[in-house]
Amino acid sequence: MEAPFGVVDMGSNGIRFGIVTSLSRHLPVAYEERAPISLLEAQGEDHFIPQETIDQVITSFLRFKTICKHEGLDPNNVKVIATEATRIATNSKEFLDTIYKATDWTVDILTKEEEAIISSMGIVGSFYRVNGLTMDLGGGSCELSYVTSNLLSSSPLSSDERPKKRLKTSSSPVSLPYGAAILRKRLLKCDDAEKKKKKLYKEIKEQMKLAKETTNIPGHLKDYDGYTLYMSGGGFRALGYLSMAYTNHTTLSSNEPMMERKKNQMSYPIPIISGYSMTGDELESLVDQFKDRDPEDLVNELDVFRISKRRTRMIPATCFLVSAILKVLKIKRVYFSEGGARQGICYQMLPFSEQLKDPLIEGVKSHVSHLPHALSTHEFDTVHKVLKDAIPLLYLSPDHPLQLYRLIPAALHLANLTTHYPKETRAFVAFHMPLASGPLANIPGLLHSERAILALILAYRQGGQVPDPAFGAIEDMIGKYGVAVCKYLGRLMEIIFLISPRQPGTALLESGLQFRLVDSDSTTDEEDQTTLASSFSSPPVTPTSQQFYRPSKLEIVFPKKPSPMLEAPAVISVIENMDKKIQPKKFELDQENCLLDSNIKLFSVSVVRS
Repeated sequence: MEAPFGVVDMGSNGIRFGIVTSLSRHLPVAYEERAPISLLEAQGEDHFIPQETIDQVITSFLRFKTICKHEGLDPNNVKVIATEATRIATNSKEFLDTIYKATDWTVDILTKEEEAIISSMGIVGSFYRVNGLTMDLGGGSCELSYVTSNLLSSSPLSSDERPKKRLKTSSSPVSLPYGAAILRKRLLKCDDAEKKKKKLYKEIKEQMKLAKETTNIPGHLKDYDGYTLYMSGGGFRALGYLSMAYTNHTTLSSNEPMMERKKNQMSYPIPIISGYSMTGDELESLVDQFKDRDPEDLVNELDVFRISKRRTRMIPATCFLVSAILKVLKIKRVYFSEGGARQGICYQMLPFSEQLKDPLIEGVKSHVSHLPHALSTHEFDTVHKVLKDAIPLLYLSPDHPLQLYRLIPAALHLANLTTHYPKETRAFVAFHMPLASGPLANIPGLLHSERAILALILAYRQGGQVPDPAFGAIEDMIGKYGVAVCKYLGRLMEIIFLISPRQPGTALLESGLQFRLVDSDSTTDEEDQTTLASSFSSPPVTPTSQQFYRPSKLEIVFPKKPSPMLEAPAVISVIENMDKKIQPKKFELDQENCLLDSNIKLFSVSVVRS
């Protein structure tokens, strides 16, 4: 099948349509929508799909077929798949025959194993690198598998030598009959009888233990503090939105009715589910709060962004399931994924060379390709080379928590897009580009911490003044040292593009200006490292992150021959003030750990004249 083509995912809880524009790593779509038809709920105990529901499905399919025609897409170039609800329906054959007669579309019913594989590939398609367990929760089933990416080679900031990946997935993924809708029905049958619920809870734990053994999870995927888990599916995503709304933002207390809290308001600054994460302990605390709640009470109390009333009724069942899972699988961190069957099918169809690419870089390139202020390949390469000379190698490692080796190329592609805007809006618009309010909100391959880092680099490249309350919240996500690195990189870009605004890089090379990193005094280094380690606050990733931040000194070396591109007041003032601009304000130091010595600078910049 060649792009453009359509994908229809006839799931148990809803039917998703999508038009895929090209088989590219960032999985671009021209249009997608969801038909709120629950085949599982419509079946009842006899697993028979009623005619009314079949008519709704046919009407939705014919609508989508018409949309395909409007898009100029061959209506026959559409792949249709079905999952658990269609698998177990007693009139499945008649149902699919009716669809074919009305639409000429043949429906492929995935086996449980195929569904688990496609679900895991949907997760892979949504991230740059996946190493951990994958779980997809539908209405009728829950799939368990794993994905591991083996890095063969890497080169900091090199688009041609980024980590090469060989994906390995479970050869025996497991599909369990504990979808959100099915489990809700089973819990209702317990009639609030604690003995029945405990029996069901025990059953789920036992089945999860068997699934863990069957999946044959590699030992290296489990660290001392547990597995990394990637969750997809509407039921799991609802937990992500619930976490955004309440975890670490308001107190989850059984003594405080949720209806008394502000409804449908979210203080979390990036309301995008894909790439959102939480610790295993946070997930356990969240599900414990809701697993025994009455569904109808929750409908009256909860009003959370992106969680419908129908989905709200399933939250206790989903939490009941996750609580049992966490008794079997020790989880250190959870990542939520938007990826589903559509992304999984598309990812499987990609050529291997395309699968190896970074979805962020490919998505950014696609976004800027037709924009007049985008960098040419020559301009990008020139600026890229100059910028690397001013960045300590420490920060370009693929293992660094800030992931700058891939975020800096993305930032460079975007760095000049708002230069022609009114001055007061440049940093504001640049800051929002990778966030939920920006044009890159739909680009895969970004964790939320990475969206925050990219947003700050772009904002500081344009001066850094962003009159938005979200700015402080974004800075808090990555910690003061992460902010210091973003500020340093952004200000470097500001100077580079200021010297050479119309042909970025050209005037900079002609001017003779150079960036030179110099070794710090060894004694000072040791003292600085001790202070940095003791004062480290709010790192984005690990408790040992002090190893990723070391004092660095940059010299901006002026050439002997004066250049108007450097000496003009608009330029020289920015260069000479860079060191001042990248240092934290006094009030920021006061808010930092009290052990932080105000004389310690993560970055210091000096101007050297020949």
